[in-house]
Amino acid sequence: DNLFSIHKSKSAMECPKCHFTNPSDSTFCSKCGMQISLSGEISPSPTETLQVPIKKLAPGSTFAGRYHIFEELGKGGMGKVYKALDKEIEEKVALKLLNPEIAADSRTIERFRNELKTARQISHKNVCRMYHFGKDEGAYYITMEYVRGEDLKSMIRMMGRLSPGQAVSIARQVCEGLTEAHCMGVIHRD
Repeated sequence: DNLFSIHKSKSAMECPKCHFTNPSDSTFCSKCGMQISLSGEISPSPTETLQVPIKKLAPGSTFAGRYHIFEELGKGGMGKVYKALDKEIEEKVALKLLNPEIAADSRTIERFRNELKTARQISHKNVCRMYHFGKDEGAYYITMEYVRGEDLKSMIRMMGRLSPGQAVSIARQVCEGLTEAHCMGVIHRD
């Protein structure tokens, strides 16, 4: 997931499902999407989470009356990402449809709104631009810059082990983007 968030606390919470260490203000695990219990509350069981229908967008369909879906690009703990055409401006975008169990928490939705405001201020060639946060038919979504190409995992599968020079080049680009975000007080939590 390529969302940024404002770092508010140095203490951490461990996810009960995958044991990933999350910031203390997290409502959901940034790795697997599981709700993290707060103040002794009991997190929903995986069975309860699966009862929420997950919207799937088929290629050729239109979402929110505006986005023509081409294909699913990937999925993670926060939701699914699709390549889409924004018919209003005739431009390709990445559309992230948030998982319903994440979108059900009003504090999480408010956090996403705040993160989008901050992330939209970041302008760097190595940072994906954020465009819009919205809701349609009960589903929350985010639109962002569509960046053509392969993700790192796919690239490694195709090419095999990276040479030290290739790894340093990729890491340098990531660090340059993160530096720009850090200068604005934003920490990437994925």
